[in-house]
Amino acid sequence: MSHPLFPLATQAKHDLGKYIAFQSRWLPESATNQDWHQALQSDLLQTRKGPKGVESAVEIWASLEAGFAPLADDEDIQSVQRAMDRIQGQLNDLQAGTMKAADLQALAQDAKQVATHLSALHKRLREA
Repeated sequence: MSHPLFPLATQAKHDLGKYIAFQSRWLPESATNQDWHQALQSDLLQTRKGPKGVESAVEIWASLEAGFAPLADDEDIQSVQRAMDRIQGQLNDLQAGTMKAADLQALAQDAKQVATHLSALHKRLREA
């Protein structure tokens, strides 16, 4: 029997965790700034594209995070929240295309952390 929040964790893993680092996870550290910008703009600013429009990773997390309130003290949820806060703080610079290579790679690392922690949460709640 799974945890009551398992369906929400499944949605978060798919809607956010799968796509937040979809392009950037394949880039080598030696990729150009332009490659990093393009991948991260797609991953973070256009995380979900569909008939209802485009949603950023921050918007997707905002639609999910209240549902995780019962797990506010959970290490994985706290890690996701910290990474999403850092991502949100960088979105204007990402959109403007003004970020340096080290900042882009740190942003990509935050995106990967979100995916990793959502996957870990999903696995744990499935087994609960």
